[in-house]
Amino acid sequence: MSLEELARRVRRCRKCRLWKTRERAVPGEGDGNARIFLVGEAPGREEDRQGRPFVGAAGKILTESLKMAGLKRESVFITSVLRCRPPGNRNPRKDEIEKCRPHLESYIEAVDPCAVVALGSFAHRVLAGKSTKVSEARLETREYEGRPLISTYHPAAVLYNRRLLKHLTSDLKRAKEFAESEDTRIISRPTRKGKRDISVKTAGGVIHRRGRILLIRKKSEKLWCLPKGHVEKGESPERAAMREMEEETGLRSIRIEQELCDAEYSYYWPQDDVNYRKKVTYFLARAPRGKPEPEFRFDEYRWCTESEATNLLFHQNDVNVARKAFKAIRK
Repeated sequence: MSLEELARRVRRCRKCRLWKTRERAVPGEGDGNARIFLVGEAPGREEDRQGRPFVGAAGKILTESLKMAGLKRESVFITSVLRCRPPGNRNPRKDEIEKCRPHLESYIEAVDPCAVVALGSFAHRVLAGKSTKVSEARLETREYEGRPLISTYHPAAVLYNRRLLKHLTSDLKRAKEFAESEDTRIISRPTRKGKRDISVKTAGGVIHRRGRILLIRKKSEKLWCLPKGHVEKGESPERAAMREMEEETGLRSIRIEQELCDAEYSYYWPQDDVNYRKKVTYFLARAPRGKPEPEFRFDEYRWCTESEATNLLFHQNDVNVARKAFKAIRK
């Protein structure tokens, strides 16, 4: 659906109570091919009057921060969780968010950005599916429909505390890095109808030492993950997991203790124009002595507690695997 048609739908929308009190509905605005997609909370008084997002005092802060991050406002796409102003600028209600969510999802599908930025706690809660303080949420990278999700402070918060401007700008710079990464440009997307399906068998492991597990970070995308890779012809999942763990972490003599679980990943890969259905068999493994030396595709490693691992891991499936691993370690 075109952005013009989406805007017409927004202006005609009467799905919740807010249409009765609004002056103007506020469609999304910006580059239809933007690599960065910004999501705020809801229109304010000035946005309601003009029918455009982020044109009030908070909008000036956003424009300033974008410029400091090396981005032009017209090069990104801007919208909000709600497209109508709540009376008195009250917080969005649950039913209003759910009624307006299809508009947000349609805009993201139409623009197809490389990175999504949640401005403020409400946007983070809707896109990440969890309530976390912004000060904590901004330190991790989550996933939204196969895209990096960066959460940061709402520009309105900067109006009350100018010291937050540097954090907002830093997070926008991080979104810019994702958007400009060659690998991020072909990052996986949700599966698409009518595309060829390919099934892939892979195996990986959760390596632990002294109550912590080992995470590695992909150099190009700056995403934390667990070591895993393809099961080669004639190779058992256990042998493949051992090989991949040793190759990706540089550790030798890893000892597999038990099969942990299976995880399934389904995604569309633009580079090949196919849907991949990936099944990963994970094993729990004990680390040998020695310092990890990740292979060239990874630029950092970290031994993590459970809370650290669940905050750092990018894919939700990886988070679930990590939790099962810590449960097994405790037993």
